[in-house]
Amino acid sequence: MPLIIRLRQILLIGSLLAVTASLSLADTVTDVGILLREILQDRPVPRLPYLNRAAPMNPDSGYFKGRYGGIDISVETHPNSDLVAAILLAIPGPNRTREILPAVSAVLGPPHSSDPTHGIYGWEWPDFRTASVHYVAGGGDTAGQTIISIFYR
Repeated sequence: MPLIIRLRQILLIGSLLAVTASLSLADTVTDVGILLREILQDRPVPRLPYLNRAAPMNPDSGYFKGRYGGIDISVETHPNSDLVAAILLAIPGPNRTREILPAVSAVLGPPHSSDPTHGIYGWEWPDFRTASVHYVAGGGDTAGQTIISIFYR
């Protein structure tokens, strides 16, 4: 096979991989927006096919875990209630805080504090409600995670 044809094949494969990676990121950004609109703080835990009851972390609170696309989901309720108290979305892989921020801001509004250099964005509201978008680096063979959390302090 001539060298020029091999080079074209390599370029084509590289282009396809790049397009696939950007589509995956676009899906993740869209999925974050969907999840933040479906699972709302201080509302009943929605019945969603991808969200299942799990062993509670705190006494008298409900706990739910799931996965939507490439996003791990954890939801905890207020004690003795079915109302959502905390939402945690974790996206394994490289730091995606900047890509995810517009989807989060579309639901929560612009961040009240930010440190773009370190990829940390935060929100605070009355009654001790808070939210953050940040990255937790992995170690060794463990991948890092982009975290979106909404909770009470």
